[in-house]
Formats: sequence, C-alpha cells, structure tokens
Amino acid sequence: MFFDASWLDSAGRLLIAVYFLVAGVKALMPHQIRHHVSLLGGFHIPFPAAAFWIGIAMLWAGCVLLITGWHADIGIYSLIVFSVLANAIYNRFWRETDPMRRHFTEMLFWANTAVMGGLLLVLENLP
Repeated sequence: MFFDASWLDSAGRLLIAVYFLVAGVKALMPHQIRHHVSLLGGFHIPFPAAAFWIGIAMLWAGCVLLITGWHADIGIYSLIVFSVLANAIYNRFWRETDPMRRHFTEMLFWANTAVMGGLLLVLENLP
C-alpha cells in the first residue's frame, strides 16, 4: 500500500469532525439559533428549542469523542443519530415543489448520507 493507514484514518476522522464542527460553530450564532428553533417549530418538532440544544450537544460531544479517540465509537454513533435526524427533518426534498430547491435539498440529503457512510467506515476501522 502506498499510504500509511493510520495517517489516512486520522485525516479521515479529522475531516469528518471538521465538517460537523463548522456546522456546530455556525449554528451557535444567535441569529442561527433563532432560525433553527423557528424551522424546527415549523416542522412540528415538539419542544423545538430543547430539540435544537440536544442536537448541538450530540454534535459537539460526538466530535470531541471522535477527535480524542476516547470512546470514539460512542462519538460516531452520536454523529450518526444526529445526521439521520437532521437529514430527515431538514432535507425533505420530496416535499419541495420548486425544482431548484428540490434539487438543492436532494443533493444535501445525499451528501449527508455520504457523510454517514464515512462515519460507518471509521466505526468499522476503530481499534
């Protein structure tokens, strides 16, 4: 093999964590908090503010566990659950009537699904 597997594993974990960390930092801006809570309410999610903060906690805890390697499996499961729920709530492309928005939302859905695939690969390769 041309690449050191441990180097690739570390880089993969870091890139996946950065993806979630960037989303987490952006979501914590005050106007984004209001926006997300409003969207969750509009999607009829019970207790939208609590749901938002639980999601943020899952995202950050998952990233910390994945990056540090301490109970990385739990971190990965946390990020997978977060991703499945966020994808199901935010990326309902099948409900979009505008073709452009439908296409964009569908691409986000599949991109997030691919990230979940990456998380499963990291989970499989944990020591």
